Amino acid sequence: MRQIVLAAAWAAMALGLITIISLPIDGLLRAAGSSIWLTAMGAELIVISSAHKRFGCIRLHSDGQVELHDNDGHWQAATIGNGSIVLPKLAWLRIKPASGGRYHELLRRNSLQSEQWRRLQVIWRHLGAAS
Repeated sequence: MRQIVLAAAWAAMALGLITIISLPIDGLLRAAGSSIWLTAMGAELIVISSAHKRFGCIRLHSDGQVELHDNDGHWQAATIGNGSIVLPKLAWLRIKPASGGRYHELLRRNSLQSEQWRRLQVIWRHLGAAS
């Protein structure tokens, strides 16, 4: 799923650049817009890929507490941020590690783990209602 997120980010970067270049405006404005777009998307790609390299596992407790397992073998506290979505077969989680930064994870329901997925949906309903 992580490769899908990175591929979608690259595709968004390319489509945005094509859109900016095709605008019927002055060439200087197109160049400035393209530079800003590439800088913003490049920064977002760096954030996404570095977070994916830094964390390997998510633990979500029934009270909504979140922990991330880092490459050093430690669990660190985190919170689920606004904009997270949990659907019947897919979830997009925006996680904020206690150490700072951002972490986004796209999760797909595994049919063998349907009970755990149901728990995630119930926990998310409670978290979403509280925010």
